[in-house]
Amino acid sequence: MKKLIILSAGGTARELFKLVNKEHEVLGYLDDQIDNAQVIGKIHDFKKFTDQGISVISALGSYKNMSRRKEVLNNIPLNAFVSFYSNQTLIYDTLDTNKGTTIFPYSIISTNVTLGVHCFIYHNCVVSHDSCIGDYTILSNSVTVSGGVIIGENSYIGAGSTVLEGSSIGDNCIVAAGATVIDAVPENSIYISKDNIKPNHYA
Repeated sequence: MKKLIILSAGGTARELFKLVNKEHEVLGYLDDQIDNAQVIGKIHDFKKFTDQGISVISALGSYKNMSRRKEVLNNIPLNAFVSFYSNQTLIYDTLDTNKGTTIFPYSIISTNVTLGVHCFIYHNCVVSHDSCIGDYTILSNSVTVSGGVIIGENSYIGAGSTVLEGSSIGDNCIVAAGATVIDAVPENSIYISKDNIKPNHYA
């Protein structure tokens, strides 16, 4: 059993607390905006805890400021983080556990899948064979990634969306909830449909 602190104290962090605290001892949250009894410091206070051998798990999962999320995560050494894979997740192959990646229950990670650092995969996602998910990328609830897909770094794939076989999504993209990606999405884009692609001002 490890001692952990969670980055963020929002709704996703509270969900993560319920899952992680079954297997480890969660001491509290670090958050710059929320203040309650379980928030034990600001995000920049992380070193006070990691110097005591306490590990960090991230619950930063919003699409609204992905660049800021990446900056916050990069300010903390990667070896301070732990990955968390729910025991209700089906993972075909062994994954590197030192990448700060979180996978929520009922997701499926198929064979020959590559996950980058600080990936965040919500409930009920499927990542099919031979696909690659880039660093800092978030898959929201019930995303389906078909075989042979490449998703770049720091992208957000919205709830219920589907990325069809052999498609690609560039860096710093947002795919709208419920969308179906059928080809290539250029970097720094918001993808609503193949005929509705806009610049990503959230990047």
